[in-house]
Amino acid sequence: MERAEALAQPMRELLQTHPVLVSLLEERGIHCGECFIADRETLGGVAIMHHVDLDELLAEWARREALPRAD
Repeated sequence: MERAEALAQPMRELLQTHPVLVSLLEERGIHCGECFIADRETLGGVAIMHHVDLDELLAEWARREALPRAD
């Protein structure tokens, strides 16, 4: 997924299509799936609101999605 596309989608959509992002955020104490604003908030907004470095978050997300899955 391109950076601009990821940053434009509402969090609820991102979380539904990218479950690894759920874990990544929850490890940082961010529980977007439970938040009422997830339908309108973006990943960039979440990073600002929770004082998380967006570039680091995106890099870790990309790294984790590239790892082979242990299914």
